[in-house]
Amino acid sequence: MIPTYNEKPNLRELISRINSACSAKGMEVEIVVVDDNSPDGTGALAEELRNEFNVKVLHRAGKLGLSTAVIEGFEAATGDLLVVMDADLSHPPEKIPEMVEKIRSGDAQVVVGSRYVKGGCVENWPIHRRLVSKGATLIARGLTKVKDPMSGFFALERAVISGVELNPIGYKIGLEIMVKGRYERVEEIPITFADRKAGKSKLGASVYLKYIDHCIRLYEHHRPWLARYMKFALIGGIGAVINLAVLWISVEIFFAHYLWAAVLAFVVADTNNFIWNRWWTFRSKGKVHVQYPQFLLVSIDGLMLNLIILKTIVEDLMPTLGINEDRASMFLVIAQVIAIFLVSIFNFVANSFWTFSDDIKQNTANK
Repeated sequence: MIPTYNEKPNLRELISRINSACSAKGMEVEIVVVDDNSPDGTGALAEELRNEFNVKVLHRAGKLGLSTAVIEGFEAATGDLLVVMDADLSHPPEKIPEMVEKIRSGDAQVVVGSRYVKGGCVENWPIHRRLVSKGATLIARGLTKVKDPMSGFFALERAVISGVELNPIGYKIGLEIMVKGRYERVEEIPITFADRKAGKSKLGASVYLKYIDHCIRLYEHHRPWLARYMKFALIGGIGAVINLAVLWISVEIFFAHYLWAAVLAFVVADTNNFIWNRWWTFRSKGKVHVQYPQFLLVSIDGLMLNLIILKTIVEDLMPTLGINEDRASMFLVIAQVIAIFLVSIFNFVANSFWTFSDDIKQNTANK
């Protein structure tokens, strides 16, 4: 399966290399190209290549996304052993026979071409792209034990996805299959991930946001409580920025005592958090006039815990460590960060089992 969009400069070489690698091992191969109406003529070239290779071409109406293209490719393919790879020559086609053999021998039902196992590597990536990749891998760590869950190069038995509802967002269909698929064993083989030879990368800010949304949905499927806390924590992180900003302004500009500043910061941030948690985290349909007081009561308890932790750190721990109290210093902000983190856990548990408990039960029943 090769999803394409504006990959004309790479397509001929890729298909030729796939055919050569498989023919050398005596393997028959059907190559399914799913093109999203590429304006550069990728689809037309794929049609021409049907005269030279065993290629099946699916033409779609527009740029509908890599993951849905792969799913349509699965449906169009005739074989029971499926391989997915990118069209930009970043994945080595010469590894396909090894991946296929792993499945044929019964060693695994899913095989991933991995950059992050021993022997795998990435060529010519700038530091920012390496950091983004590692960060995205870290986000998915709670979903699978695969070291390279971001890989777009993988093979699987058709039975792995038979009867499985796939609903990926963005471009990481492999991760979706690793989480929802029916298999007992997955193996990773090392690959050298090469930078694309021609064309332009499709990655951008919107793709990264879709990936985060995709991961959250997969956590909801695989670990619903962890997914819910991730949402709660993300909203809490935004609230924390608001909290810290109000705290700093109150202390630095208006010379308020740090405890009173903390109270104001907490109230402002807490109102923001309730609105977003009700709408997104818990998808609540409950009565606002009931839930908001409950949320505030939990928050008051959290506020008291926040103040106790903050006071203990500032007035007891910092002097013990020889740190002079400076209400506008970075140490005060660090102390507040620690307090916010601990209180967020308390708030999440309390709101889950009290404020939004009916919504959680209803959402669970509907799955």
